[in-house]
Amino acid sequence: MELKPSDIELDDRPIAPRARWVLNRSAFAALLSSLDPDEVRGAEKYERLRQRLIIFFSSRRAPDPEESADDTLDRVSRRIDEGEPVRDVTQFAYGVARLVLSESLKRVRRRRRLLTALATSVAPPRWDHASSTFRSDGAAECIRRCTNCLPEEDRRLILQYYDSGGKDRQQERKALAARLAVSPVALRLRAHRIRRVLEACTRKCLASRTAGRS
Repeated sequence: MELKPSDIELDDRPIAPRARWVLNRSAFAALLSSLDPDEVRGAEKYERLRQRLIIFFSSRRAPDPEESADDTLDRVSRRIDEGEPVRDVTQFAYGVARLVLSESLKRVRRRRRLLTALATSVAPPRWDHASSTFRSDGAAECIRRCTNCLPEEDRRLILQYYDSGGKDRQQERKALAARLAVSPVALRLRAHRIRRVLEACTRKCLASRTAGRS
């Protein structure tokens, strides 16, 4: 299907970012109390649990073990603060940690797919005869930086868009469009717009790196 300029207006509503729960004093106090009624011992058990979670994520090659551990404990705090009965906080925390790990690794796979797609169009890799591998001349690092500079909703959309692949790509992207309440055409146009922003940013980054070496 050939796209027309007028198609850009189709369902081009902004995607509202999801509200993020923020740890507060009462929720943190509830977590410490669940670990131990004594405030001092509760704080000590909290720190030990946090260190064990960091080791858990590190051993499983999570991208940022400390951030993942904090995210896990924040989620546990929220569940306790909302009234969910938790008999064994440590066991419950490890259950949440496995979910956080799965989400984290999935984000890594999404980012790798996006890096692969963009690196080819922005800076085609060169064959390095010495190492018998392809080199991208810093494109991956520039793409990561530029992706991190995107607004949260744009970054989430482009990563989810490139998370689809294989024979089910079309259906997966249709499902993504449905979740965002936009048409498949509008989704494709948004992804294309974000990708062009990333490509321009990446080329500028690469040019800066090249100038810095000269």
